[in-house]
Amino acid sequence: MSYLKPEIFSLPDSRQEKDESFEVLDLTEVGKNWLTRALDGELSTKSVPVQISIGASSGWVAGYLFQKVGKLAATAVGGGFFLILVGHQTGYLRIDWQRVERDVSKTQSRITREAEQRLPQVSGLFHQAKDLIKKNVILSGSFGAGFLLGVAM
Repeated sequence: MSYLKPEIFSLPDSRQEKDESFEVLDLTEVGKNWLTRALDGELSTKSVPVQISIGASSGWVAGYLFQKVGKLAATAVGGGFFLILVGHQTGYLRIDWQRVERDVSKTQSRITREAEQRLPQVSGLFHQAKDLIKKNVILSGSFGAGFLLGVAM
């Protein structure tokens, strides 16, 4: 007395049924970052007007934000230096310039050392960016033009 249906345990008869039961995974996208995947897979296959409009609009937004944030940062840093100098001139602040120079030289040597250590990583990123720009000439050119327009506004 068997309660099991025989078709549950039967194996597929044809090779076509075997192939349909498996899912193919694309492992070529695993090592790429999101920007490389987007530019390699989706945007570079779009039409030229679409690439130009996406590049120019994203460049304009980036340039506009860069300009606004840059002005704000320049105002904050310049205002801070101005207040320090006014405080020094009026006698409210005393600045030990020898200590400032010593700290600046220490920081400069540390930054130089760290930059030399990270040079291979930066060089690799530079080459990746150069290859990405070469693959997407239209998109990167329109981004650059949009960025300059955004900064100019």
